Amino acid sequence: MKRAVINGLVLAGIVLQFCSMFCFADEPQSPAATASLSAISQRPDLVDCEIGNVTFRIDGPKLWTLSGLEYRTHSIATSDSAYGTVLNIDGAGLLGTAHFLDVPGSPGKVEKELVADLQFFVNDAPVNHNLSKWSLVGTSFRMKRRSTIRAVRLESEVSVQNDVLMETVRLQTTKETRLKLAYPLMYAWSPKMTDYVFGDDSGIVKRGQFLVTAPKPGEGLERTARWMAVYDSASHCGAVCQLLQSPASEDVWFQYTDAPGVYRKLRLMSFSEKAMPAGFDGTFRAAITFFIAEPAVWEATAVGRLQDLKGLAETGQ
Repeated sequence: MKRAVINGLVLAGIVLQFCSMFCFADEPQSPAATASLSAISQRPDLVDCEIGNVTFRIDGPKLWTLSGLEYRTHSIATSDSAYGTVLNIDGAGLLGTAHFLDVPGSPGKVEKELVADLQFFVNDAPVNHNLSKWSLVGTSFRMKRRSTIRAVRLESEVSVQNDVLMETVRLQTTKETRLKLAYPLMYAWSPKMTDYVFGDDSGIVKRGQFLVTAPKPGEGLERTARWMAVYDSASHCGAVCQLLQSPASEDVWFQYTDAPGVYRKLRLMSFSEKAMPAGFDGTFRAAITFFIAEPAVWEATAVGRLQDLKGLAETGQ
């Protein structure tokens, strides 16, 4: 395959948003926030999960969201970045998973997404450990989470079963919220990934190889893609991420940043320079499946894995 630098479509206004995504802040919850959460149930600082062939973590400092992915011990996505949902609020900035805003006039205080409820299930049974660090092993996992980002309510869920990871977020608001951008879901592919393809319902629409070195990250935007596959030619391991559901009223694009040695970051992007209207109720759902394949057939293997995800989309599971 001819080596290609990811350069895609880049909008001038969106490029500025990429820079902000590098500078996320990871810090513990403030004492007041921790107390209110502890009144509901114990919130772990870290949850290490081994579910089938997939291992991952849930990070407390990043407001209990997915972080890091391995498949059969091979690195798929790094833990050194933000996942979950982030809103770029007009006139305020980025707020959400691992993105906090300084409170004007209150030095040292930050505004965060407020997590109201958090539940974990392994093998369909609730987990109620009173520990700061959990290690969960099973055949299925589910995390349910309710939170708010200012006037926007979020119902989030991460589930893993049969080596398929599914992530869902439902956004609702009764008050108009003006946005620069919304990132409903995001995935920080490992910097070990060497190759990529983007595709839609017709098949592959773009292919290339990730940067080995670069003075600045490669950035781009795929407006029509509905899935992305990544591949590590050294380990022969890869993954496919497919958008399964999004609100019919909104555009959803794949936005990416190729930062060698850091990550190959994929984001779902919506609400570009647009208000989330009062009464909005929309769900975004994406799923990831994994594979091992020789370099000559990795693309075909990735496309084949999409059939597994297509079944999930049709059943809504």
